[in-house]
Amino acid sequence: CRDLSRSLLGTELEPRRATTRALRRKGVIVDRVVATYWAGPSTPTGEDLLEITSHGSPEILREIMEAALDAGARAAQPGEFTRRAFSNGRLDLAQARAVGDLISARGAAARAAALARLEGGLSEALDEARAPLLELLAEIEVRLDHPEEDIAPLPAGQAGHSLQEAAGRIERLLAGYARGRSRREGARVGLFGSPNAGKSSLLNALLGRKRAIVSSAPGTTRDVLEEQAELAGASVTLIDTAGLRGEAREPAEREGIARAERALESCQVAVLVVDAARPADERDALARQAVASTVERRGARMIVALNKIDLSGGSADAEGVRCSALTGEGLAALEAAIAAAAGGAPSDEGESLLDDAQQMEALTAAAQEIRAARAEIVARPGEWEDRGAARLRRALVLIDGARGTGATEDVLNEIFSRFCVGK
Repeated sequence: CRDLSRSLLGTELEPRRATTRALRRKGVIVDRVVATYWAGPSTPTGEDLLEITSHGSPEILREIMEAALDAGARAAQPGEFTRRAFSNGRLDLAQARAVGDLISARGAAARAAALARLEGGLSEALDEARAPLLELLAEIEVRLDHPEEDIAPLPAGQAGHSLQEAAGRIERLLAGYARGRSRREGARVGLFGSPNAGKSSLLNALLGRKRAIVSSAPGTTRDVLEEQAELAGASVTLIDTAGLRGEAREPAEREGIARAERALESCQVAVLVVDAARPADERDALARQAVASTVERRGARMIVALNKIDLSGGSADAEGVRCSALTGEGLAALEAAIAAAAGGAPSDEGESLLDDAQQMEALTAAAQEIRAARAEIVARPGEWEDRGAARLRRALVLIDGARGTGATEDVLNEIFSRFCVGK
């Protein structure tokens, strides 16, 4: 960085002090820039850094890049700055993954979850799970390694408590995985209901623009429409579908219903749209039964949206989120309900931390080892320490794997290849 500073700016810079300098390429001024030299290891990457702030012209930026390349620098690889920070101990791998998640976050909730991991939330939670296991393992090994010493046997109750404490912390992380995954990738939210319940109008209202064709004639929607949206901070894919009904006269309508049923199988959240302006009838009962049974079977979530409350004629006692696609009344409440069901704002801080499949698999296996160690205490009272210690060692290796300790070069390459250039 010092050589680069001399080449571009004609001088070395005092560390940690922003300075205005003329940046030159081949002796010609490119721009007057603000330059700051950061001396490692107390930098984001742990290495020396030269930070240059220029005017925003694309031509100026191109010239500065060319000047830096002429001086011996090279373009950064995808994720290279974050990888250097990891290699130099400024971030652990869980935090490094969080940088990539933050860059690609869709919605405020996903962004907040990534920031929590970047600030060390997941690493801290894993350390808290490791601590009782390490303490227990030390107690066991001192007895195994020094049988000649007159050390009292380890009380089974004490060991069981330590194992329960560690298992509880891991299971808390695992319990939030599905919500974390939905928050990261964006949940699929389908609008279902009987024909002419106002599903397409509700889609347009939630999007804030006219995306779906709206008509008073039942059965207007024949295809499945998908649109990205951010509702109350949660990134979702909204899906408009054909009305569910028992029998369809036309082939196109039958195909539309079949596609709606397939969409229902892929949604994390199903919004049952009900026409609140009229009494419920057989069509509504059929649609409710179809949605409710599928949601229950798949472990998804269902929200009832009582649409058309600007009109009269329906039951005021019906349960659901009362709203009007026409006037916008109640839409904020519906958005909040969808966001909560889709994995929006977590009800517990731990729910924000785990959303990576590989980490989830490692922690699931660790929890199984801990449960097996507890089973050893019950099955082999007074003789469980040897086998229990082996279980604890495996659990600790798995927890460390979730954090990224000892990750192979192939794993690191796969993680950092997802980053955009220079991050």
